[in-house]
Amino acid sequence: MRDKNLLIPRYRFRRLIDVTPEDIKKIGARGIGIDIDNVIAPDGTFRYTEGVREWFDKMRSSGIPLTIISNGNIFRVRAVSKYLGSVPFIHLAGKPSPRSLIKAAKRMNIDIKEFAMLGDQLFSDIKAANRCGAIPVRIDPLEAKSLYPHYYKWKAKREAPFLAEFEKKRGYGAE
Repeated sequence: MRDKNLLIPRYRFRRLIDVTPEDIKKIGARGIGIDIDNVIAPDGTFRYTEGVREWFDKMRSSGIPLTIISNGNIFRVRAVSKYLGSVPFIHLAGKPSPRSLIKAAKRMNIDIKEFAMLGDQLFSDIKAANRCGAIPVRIDPLEAKSLYPHYYKWKAKREAPFLAEFEKKRGYGAE
């Protein structure tokens, strides 16, 4: 990899529902994109994180525009969007390409520098955000890793050095 900094988040939270509207404002974001797998629900499932629907409602009532940005197919992404109150979405996003993040920010009529991408994967979500100047926010993956436990063990091993680099600079939260 040419630039390892593309894989380092700017902020990190343990769970999506730990992120508050105040945190979003503190990090300088006016809109957010959210990945589905291992953030909203375990990969490939419809077993949603407890409190996630209320979290989306709280963000909306705070005036923070949201878009689901997923590499998943239309059937899964549309079903998740509907469950969460018809959240706008982009499916087959092609992350780590940043094009879907740029598209979401344009839809929200905000500068990409004011768009936060919340996701669990350094090699897709965080890299896409860093590539276009968005705010990369790592959400630790859900513990119930779904259908692919060997893949996630392998992925965690690959991500470990980049997370260690991040931890030298900062900890959890928006500070």
